[in-house]
Amino acid sequence: VDLSKVKFWRLTTTKIAGYDVIISNSGYTGENGFEITFWRIPRSEIDNFIKVYNEIINAGKEYGLKECGLGARDTLRLEAGLVLYGNDIDEDTTPFEAKLDYAVKMEKDKFIGKEALQKQLEEGLKKVRIGLMMIEQGIPRPHYEIWYGNEKIGIVTSGTYSPLLKVGIGMGYIKPQYDEVNREIEVLIRERRVKAKIVKWPFYDESKYGRGRTNVP
Repeated sequence: VDLSKVKFWRLTTTKIAGYDVIISNSGYTGENGFEITFWRIPRSEIDNFIKVYNEIINAGKEYGLKECGLGARDTLRLEAGLVLYGNDIDEDTTPFEAKLDYAVKMEKDKFIGKEALQKQLEEGLKKVRIGLMMIEQGIPRPHYEIWYGNEKIGIVTSGTYSPLLKVGIGMGYIKPQYDEVNREIEVLIRERRVKAKIVKWPFYDESKYGRGRTNVP
């Protein structure tokens, strides 16, 4: 399979270790990458996915392929500003609140949820998603409170220490009127308010990191 011909958000099918797989140019790290999905595998052979995995690892050794876990994946997706269902979005969060407007085409005549979204646009948003970067030492974690002055304005939904940026970063939801890039806020960490600021995502320099990097050898 010539993966160079598989464009972003497109997929192809092939076989690995004798099993049918779907290879999609999607990924959840912010980097160029592919996701491999096993399909049409009999339930009695489901444990054989390890054969597929091992074949991929062995084939990639000469290219420096290394394994990583969910912790690394979660750090990468957060640095890229990608949302995690159950943390940053759920069935009670709208695309407008999450700043995922591109996923909604309001000009369409009908779609499930259009009336609710139209009403929300007319009445105004009650919360919006932000990126935050710690100014003082500290790591934001889900459910930590976000403060501005003497007012609690929101809550953290995802947070970690960024190995790339050497600082704590996170995402959360705050009242829309406080959503201003570089505005100083505070995150309540272990009963102490720690200074942070509102930032755009991705958190890194896109010319150096991520799918849009320009410094690829």
